[in-house]
Amino acid sequence: MSRTVRRVPADWKHPRNSAGRYIPLAEALPDAPAPYPAASYMPAWPAMERTHWQMYETTSAGTPVSPPCASTCELAKWLADHHVEAGPGFTGTEKEWLAAIERGGVIPPVMTVGRHLVSPLDFS
Repeated sequence: MSRTVRRVPADWKHPRNSAGRYIPLAEALPDAPAPYPAASYMPAWPAMERTHWQMYETTSAGTPVSPPCASTCELAKWLADHHVEAGPGFTGTEKEWLAAIERGGVIPPVMTVGRHLVSPLDFS
Protein backbone atom coordinates (compact mmCIF):
# COMPACT_ATOMS: atom_id res chain seq x y z
CA MET A 1 0.00 0.00 0.00
CA SER A 2 1.46 3.33 -1.09
CA ARG A 3 0.03 6.82 -0.93
CA THR A 4 0.79 10.02 -2.81
CA VAL A 5 -0.56 13.56 -2.84
CA ARG A 6 -1.91 14.86 -6.12
CA ARG A 7 -2.74 18.47 -6.94
CA VAL A 8 -6.31 18.84 -8.23
CA PRO A 9 -8.82 21.62 -8.95
CA ALA A 10 -11.12 22.66 -6.11
CA ASP A 11 -14.16 21.13 -7.82
CA TRP A 12 -12.50 17.85 -8.86
CA LYS A 13 -14.78 14.82 -8.59
CA HIS A 14 -12.85 11.62 -9.21
CA PRO A 15 -14.82 9.47 -11.70
CA ARG A 16 -16.75 6.42 -10.53
CA ASN A 17 -17.98 3.36 -12.38
CA SER A 18 -21.63 2.29 -12.63
CA ALA A 19 -21.35 0.51 -9.25
CA GLY A 20 -20.22 3.76 -7.60
CA ARG A 21 -16.59 2.67 -7.07
CA TYR A 22 -13.71 4.93 -7.97
CA ILE A 23 -12.07 4.26 -11.33
CA PRO A 24 -8.27 4.01 -10.87
CA LEU A 25 -6.39 6.80 -12.64
CA ALA A 26 -2.62 6.92 -12.95
CA GLU A 27 -0.77 10.19 -12.79
CA ALA A 28 0.90 10.73 -16.15
CA LEU A 29 4.64 11.35 -16.09
CA PRO A 30 5.81 14.31 -18.18
CA ASP A 31 7.31 13.25 -21.54
CA ALA A 32 6.89 9.54 -20.77
CA PRO A 33 5.15 7.20 -23.17
CA ALA A 34 1.73 6.23 -21.89
CA PRO A 35 1.30 2.44 -21.63
CA TYR A 36 -2.47 2.73 -21.05
CA PRO A 37 -5.34 4.49 -22.86
CA ALA A 38 -5.64 8.23 -22.18
CA ALA A 39 -8.82 7.64 -20.16
CA SER A 40 -6.70 5.80 -17.57
CA TYR A 41 -4.85 8.97 -16.50
CA MET A 42 -5.64 12.01 -14.40
CA PRO A 43 -6.65 15.04 -16.48
CA ALA A 44 -3.81 17.38 -17.47
CA TRP A 45 -5.08 20.55 -15.81
CA PRO A 46 -3.05 23.75 -16.10
CA ALA A 47 -0.89 24.32 -13.00
CA MET A 48 -2.91 27.39 -11.97
CA GLU A 49 -6.08 25.24 -11.72
CA ARG A 50 -4.42 22.73 -9.36
CA THR A 51 -5.23 24.64 -6.19
CA HIS A 52 -6.09 21.72 -3.88
CA TRP A 53 -4.36 18.69 -2.41
CA GLN A 54 -5.83 15.18 -2.43
CA MET A 55 -4.36 11.93 -1.07
CA TYR A 56 -4.44 8.93 -3.39
CA GLU A 57 -3.55 5.28 -2.95
CA THR A 58 -1.18 4.24 -5.71
CA THR A 59 -1.11 0.46 -5.39
CA SER A 60 -3.83 -0.04 -8.02
CA ALA A 61 -2.98 2.99 -10.18
CA GLY A 62 -4.76 5.57 -8.07
CA THR A 63 -8.02 6.14 -6.29
CA PRO A 64 -8.64 8.89 -3.74
CA VAL A 65 -8.57 8.31 0.00
CA SER A 66 -9.46 11.92 0.86
CA PRO A 67 -11.50 14.77 -0.57
CA PRO A 68 -9.69 17.68 -2.24
CA CYS A 69 -8.41 20.01 0.50
CA ALA A 70 -7.55 23.70 0.19
CA SER A 71 -4.17 23.38 1.94
CA THR A 72 -1.61 20.86 3.11
CA CYS A 73 -2.65 21.59 6.70
CA GLU A 74 -6.31 20.89 5.91
CA LEU A 75 -5.37 17.60 4.19
CA ALA A 76 -3.16 16.52 7.12
CA LYS A 77 -5.96 17.27 9.58
CA TRP A 78 -8.52 15.37 7.50
CA LEU A 79 -6.23 12.31 7.22
CA ALA A 80 -5.55 12.28 10.98
CA ASP A 81 -9.18 12.93 11.96
CA HIS A 82 -10.38 10.09 9.71
CA HIS A 83 -7.65 7.67 10.83
CA VAL A 84 -6.48 7.06 7.27
CA GLU A 85 -3.84 4.36 7.14
CA ALA A 86 -0.42 5.33 5.82
CA GLY A 87 0.22 1.60 5.62
CA PRO A 88 -1.49 -1.50 7.00
CA GLY A 89 -2.06 -0.82 10.69
CA PHE A 90 -0.31 2.57 10.68
CA THR A 91 -2.24 5.81 11.02
CA GLY A 92 -0.66 9.17 11.73
CA THR A 93 -1.10 12.34 13.69
CA GLU A 94 -1.83 15.60 11.95
CA LYS A 95 1.80 16.62 12.51
CA GLU A 96 3.13 13.34 11.02
CA TRP A 97 0.89 13.60 7.97
CA LEU A 98 1.81 17.26 7.42
CA ALA A 99 5.53 16.49 7.59
CA ALA A 100 5.12 13.66 5.05
CA ILE A 101 3.04 15.84 2.72
CA GLU A 102 5.54 18.68 2.88
CA ARG A 103 8.46 16.28 2.21
CA GLY A 104 6.98 15.56 -1.19
CA GLY A 105 3.74 13.77 -0.43
CA VAL A 106 4.86 10.28 -1.41
CA ILE A 107 4.18 7.74 1.32
CA PRO A 108 6.10 4.47 0.77
CA PRO A 109 4.84 1.02 1.75
CA VAL A 110 5.43 -0.27 5.29
CA MET A 111 9.11 -0.97 5.88
CA THR A 112 10.97 -3.19 8.28
CA VAL A 113 13.97 -2.34 10.40
CA GLY A 114 15.35 -5.57 11.75
CA ARG A 115 12.26 -7.49 12.80
CA HIS A 116 10.11 -4.42 13.44
CA LEU A 117 7.56 -2.87 11.11
CA VAL A 118 8.04 0.88 10.80
CA SER A 119 5.39 3.46 9.93
CA PRO A 120 5.71 4.74 6.35
CA LEU A 121 5.27 8.26 7.72
CA ASP A 122 8.69 7.92 9.38
CA PHE A 123 10.39 7.56 5.98
CA SER A 124 8.31 9.53 3.51
